[in-house]
Amino acid sequence: MSEAAPTRLEDFYPPAYQRLVGTLVVMGIPRQAAADAAQEAFVRLIPRWEKVRDYDRPESWLRTVAWRIWLNDRRRDRHLAEAPVPDGAPSPLDAREETPPDPAERHDLMVALAALPTGHREVVVLHHLLDLPVARVADELGIAEGTVKSRLSRARAQLAQALTLQEVDDD
Repeated sequence: MSEAAPTRLEDFYPPAYQRLVGTLVVMGIPRQAAADAAQEAFVRLIPRWEKVRDYDRPESWLRTVAWRIWLNDRRRDRHLAEAPVPDGAPSPLDAREETPPDPAERHDLMVALAALPTGHREVVVLHHLLDLPVARVADELGIAEGTVKSRLSRARAQLAQALTLQEVDDD
């Protein structure tokens, strides 16, 4: 099954951008970082549009590029965080740090997804929310299919426990 991509980038961009940012957020990327990664992925798409639009899944190409952009940014940020900071000097990451969302303001599923380890959350989003087969998830994340299956199993168990309604004792 292929994604029917419009022939004009102007038609493809608005809905694909919204889906991409939403997917990245559900995968655990802070909204602003997700928007930045999605925008950068589209910037990289522009000179390649004539080729990518003919792919079976052009949004998959975008998702992979955006994910890798975010991973590279995260690695760079980690490297900056490890650099020594003179006493009293602000950290180079101070301006980029975001406060975690208040779980009381989020839907139960989002809270449960956020509690998953990153690797587990990634496979759940790609497999269950984007309906990608295990082989595609493995390919997009650059991991073995067995690793995807293992992470899915563990994530499902953790989500089931987190989302199970607790019985209330009225005594």
